[in-house]
Amino acid sequence: MDARPQSKWLDKLVFLGTGTSSQVPAIPCVTGAVTGCVTCEDAMKPGSKNRRGCTAALAIGSAPGGPSSCIVIDCGKTFYQSALDCFPKYGLKRIDAVLLTHAHADAILGLDDLRSWTMRGTIQDYVDVFLTQECFSTVQNTFPYLVNRKLATGGGDVGALRWHIISATERFYVGPHKVPIDPLRVDHGYAGPERHPFECLGFRIDTMSYISDCHNIPQATTDKMIGSTAIVLDALMMRPHPSHYSVPQAIEYALGFADQQSAQGQGVPLVLFTDVCHRMEHHSFEASVQQFLAGLNAYREKHQDATGAWWEEIWDARENEESLELRLRSDPGAMQQRCLPEMHVTYDGLCIDFRKV
Repeated sequence: MDARPQSKWLDKLVFLGTGTSSQVPAIPCVTGAVTGCVTCEDAMKPGSKNRRGCTAALAIGSAPGGPSSCIVIDCGKTFYQSALDCFPKYGLKRIDAVLLTHAHADAILGLDDLRSWTMRGTIQDYVDVFLTQECFSTVQNTFPYLVNRKLATGGGDVGALRWHIISATERFYVGPHKVPIDPLRVDHGYAGPERHPFECLGFRIDTMSYISDCHNIPQATTDKMIGSTAIVLDALMMRPHPSHYSVPQAIEYALGFADQQSAQGQGVPLVLFTDVCHRMEHHSFEASVQQFLAGLNAYREKHQDATGAWWEEIWDARENEESLELRLRSDPGAMQQRCLPEMHVTYDGLCIDFRKV
C-alpha cells in the first residue's frame, strides 16, 4: 500500500527551515556561555538534523502534463542558504509565489535576497508576494526600497517584487496553475498595550495544511483544514509558551483534528512537527513521539468504544508540560493495530512526497 499522503496538485513539500527565529545551534551553547546542550553540540556537525534554520517551506506541484510550479512559504533570515541547498537539488529556478505568514523577522528578513531571482531578469522579471495588510505595513517600514524602488540607494540593484494584499479569511490563487490557497488564521502570541491576540496565518495548499507559528487555532480554521492528508504544526518545546504550541499541545490538537476528520469519513492525516527549539534534540524527540504513539495505539485498540477526547483517560498533557517528558499514565500493553495518525518531527531539507489521485 502506498502510504504517501494524497493530493491533486502537490508533488512535494520541502522543509527549508524547521527552527525558531533564533535558529539552532544557539550561540550561548556553542560559545561556552551555556554548557551541556546536546542538541547544539550535535548541530555543529555537518549534516546534523539538529541544525535548524528559520521555519520555511517549499510547496512544489504540477498540473497534468505541465511543468512544476514552486510556492515559498516564508522568507526569513536563513532563506538564502536554504535556497542554495534545495533549489539545485530539486531542479528549481523560478519562484511562482511567496506566501508570508506574519511580519516577524524569521518570516520576512530574507525578502531582500529575492533580488537574486529578479536582477537583470536572469530567472524572472518579478516575484509575486502574498501577505496581509498588517504584514505589508511592517514590510514597508522594514524594506521601503522593496515597496518603492525609487527609494533604493547605492547601485539600485534591488528585488522586483509584486505585492498582493490578501484577506486572512478568503481564498486566493497563485502561479501559472492558479493554485487555490486557503489562509488559515491563527493566534501567535499577543500584541499592543491591550495584549490582543497577534494574528498570524497558516496556509492550506491542496491537501496540505501548514501552521508554523501559533498558540491557538480557532475552530473556524480547523474546519477549513478538514480533508487535509498532511498537516504541519508548530511544536516549539515541552513547556508551555505564550506564542507557540508546546509539544503536548500540538499532539492534543493533532489527535482532536484526526478524530474530527475521521468522523467525517476523511481518514487520518500525516502530522509533521516544525518550529522546534534547541531544547528538543531531534533523534530523542522523534523516538519519544513514536514510543508515545505506540502506547496510545495499544490503549485505543483495547478501548475501541471510547468516544470524545478518549486519550485523556491515559494521558495528561499538562503533566507532560511540567515533567518535560512525553509519557502515559500507565502502560497499555503491546500495540496490536495502528489507528492513530502517523506523526513525525521534521528537519531542514526533509522532503515529503505526495501521491496524485
